[in-house]
Amino acid sequence: MLNRTHFKALAVAAALLVCACSTLQNAALPIAAALTPSVEAGEIVAGPPSADVAAAEMRVVRGPWNEARVAQARYDDQFDPFIAFAPVMGAGFTAENFPNTAEALRRVRTPLGAAVLVAKNRFGRDRPFVVDATITPCIEASDSLRASGAYPSGHAAFGWAWALVLAELNPDRADAILARGREYGDSRVVCGVHYPSDVEAGRTVAAAALARLHADPDFRAALDAARAEWRR
Repeated sequence: MLNRTHFKALAVAAALLVCACSTLQNAALPIAAALTPSVEAGEIVAGPPSADVAAAEMRVVRGPWNEARVAQARYDDQFDPFIAFAPVMGAGFTAENFPNTAEALRRVRTPLGAAVLVAKNRFGRDRPFVVDATITPCIEASDSLRASGAYPSGHAAFGWAWALVLAELNPDRADAILARGREYGDSRVVCGVHYPSDVEAGRTVAAAALARLHADPDFRAALDAARAEWRR
């Protein structure tokens, strides 16, 4: 169980993980990984594929993609589970209406974020639009996006983790929820910012992280509260 000092350190680490400064993020990673029920993603995924496979993946990234799918990919750049899953959960699916669900999803953020960022730093794979300047991302190609590693995909990891949690809370809608989680990750390929293998690796890390989190009593308690919320 974490004491007050650990909670303070974890709060600092969580704040640094979402800040724009990569130097501070890197400093926070060991703290967040050590103080949360995280996983060693670099030992779980195999790493970026060979050059031949990467070349084939690049052809997938280039498409062509129709306008509607690109628009969906642009929408999916928003990093918010309630926005991401509103298309299948309905307009009433908001953090205000489902605060316990929001808390359960919030508890995924730091351990999964730490796992993904550690792996990104370890593998250091350049994004498709960095490798091939003819690829125009569907979102702003910021300096921070260019500098961050492609493998594994953080958006795909969180989209799949959110889908797994929501499918557990709503088994009757599981198929639609999981399909939406898959689409959310695939949008990163459509957008030109990830390879397919980045997305698959992100989902693998997400599944591992969720399995680890289910052994954490605080996370299980948060899920129980969210289930009660959905029963009401």
